[in-house]
Formats: sequence, structure tokens, C-alpha cells
Amino acid sequence: MMPRPIRLLLPAASLLLLPACFELREPEPSTVSSEWVSPTSIDVLLSNFSTAVQRLNAANYERCFVPQRYRFYPDPAAAGSTNAALFANWGVREELDYFNRLRQRTPATAQNVLQLSARRDQLYGPDSAEVSAQYTLTLAQTDTAFRFRTMQGNIRLLLRRRNNEWQIAAWRDLATGAQPVWTEAKKYFVRR
Repeated sequence: MMPRPIRLLLPAASLLLLPACFELREPEPSTVSSEWVSPTSIDVLLSNFSTAVQRLNAANYERCFVPQRYRFYPDPAAAGSTNAALFANWGVREELDYFNRLRQRTPATAQNVLQLSARRDQLYGPDSAEVSAQYTLTLAQTDTAFRFRTMQGNIRLLLRRRNNEWQIAAWRDLATGAQPVWTEAKKYFVRR
């Protein structure tokens, strides 16, 4: 049997050795800084949206949309009659499914390119607006079965402001010519 002073010192010695089990290290630098800016104006919302698409930032992408009641309306020709059910109730969940699957098929260092031009804003009141613009979206994804790299069309966003922040309540994709449209990417990647 151990002498009493040693038995009393043993737990104290164990406590002194405990910090050696945990090595402190410098925190790792953040690879993706938070690029989100409170969208108190339509310009800031569109900047957040474009940056999220380009950098494939799913958290910021999701923040651009009204959580419930958001709807996406595909280009009718690109959606086709066989995909009517796919787009019938397209909401934020489907947006995130498509976006995350696209992100999984994009190299970590790659970025998409989204250009908006010929933008027109229509204010319907202090808390409601519609933005229409021509877009060119170039995807950096690696899925060889998806045959479109660049998509072009017209994007129409119905915006709502709540608590002084703008969000996308509805999105309509429209073809402007023979080029593939964003609907093609959503249709393809939501299923993969």
C-alpha cells in the first residue's frame, strides 16, 4: 500500500500533467472570409448574389432568398414539358440542392463568372421591386456530361424588403436567343 502523502499527491500530479494532453496551436486562417454585406439596398443584394454565385458560397447564396415563399420560374423551352414536376414547386431547398451539387463538381480553386448588364429596376413601393437584367454565366464545373459552359439570358428578380434588408422572392429565367439558359444548369445539377 502507498503512503498517504503519495496517495494525496497523485491526483494533484495528474492535474498538473493534464495540459500536456492538449497542445495549443495558432488558429488556422480563414480561407473564405465572410463576404456578406447587409443588403440594405438593391445594389448590395445583387452584389451579394453575384459574389455568392461566383465564389460558390452556399451560405451567402441562401441568404439572398426569402426563406419561405421563394419561387423559381424556369425558361419554358429549357424546362420542357417533361420537367414540369421538377420546377412546379421550386423553392429555396431546390436552389440549395442545385447549388451544392454544382459546388461539388467545381474545383476548389475555381470560380464561376457572372455578368449582369442592361439592368432595369422597377420600384413598386418602398418594400417591393423588380430587377431585370441580361446575364452571362460561365461555370467552372468539371462534370463532362453537362455540355454547357456558358449560359445567357434574361434574369427577372422580384425583390422584397423586410427589416430593411432586400431579398429575392421570385426569379424568372428567360431565353434571349439560341444560347442555353441558367435553367439548364439548375435542371441538370439538382438531379446529380
